[in-house]
Amino acid sequence: MLRLVYIYYGTLLPGWSSLRAIGHDQRHFIELWLKYWVIYALLQGLGVLTDFLLGGLSFYAGLKLILSVGLWFSAPYSTNHLFNLLNTYSMGKLCPVVEKGVRWHEKVCRNIFRGFMKSPLVTVVMPRDEDEHITEPRINNRLLKRELSNLMTQIAKNSADHRHQHESPMMIHSPRHLRAAELDKFNRESMHNVIDYLGQRGGDQQ
Repeated sequence: MLRLVYIYYGTLLPGWSSLRAIGHDQRHFIELWLKYWVIYALLQGLGVLTDFLLGGLSFYAGLKLILSVGLWFSAPYSTNHLFNLLNTYSMGKLCPVVEKGVRWHEKVCRNIFRGFMKSPLVTVVMPRDEDEHITEPRINNRLLKRELSNLMTQIAKNSADHRHQHESPMMIHSPRHLRAAELDKFNRESMHNVIDYLGQRGGDQQ
């Protein structure tokens, strides 16, 4: 029950007041509640240590509740005074220590993350041999060459049959016929170039 009282008055009500100050763009109260949360975080960290050292004393729970009630119902102005007092006398000495602690914490977190990514569990879940960036299907080089060759032969055969059906013998050596022959030759060379390119692409993928 006492734990719920601490959560309600120490966290939920100040959180709602902070959101309301931000929603109404009340810069003065926003600054005050930010200072409250700084003091709240420090007291929570200090409370873990005092609970361990002084938790067995009979008067500790009552003293802690009285101090907490006084802090809750005078916030955020009481925490503003505490923050200014801390900033005046201790912040200059604490800042370098806190900065070193933050950098050490970030370094430890990066090392833990790298070690986790190299663990066997991650290797099983996300195999490293599989390239996730490949979105194109792999090409079967031999099958593609064979199909394109068959297609080119069929097209050339159909074109030759079509010309023989619609052209007279006198027009075989006409300029129009020569242009058509050159066009067929160009198409065959282009098809061969396509086959060579796709074959080289398939070899690169393999």
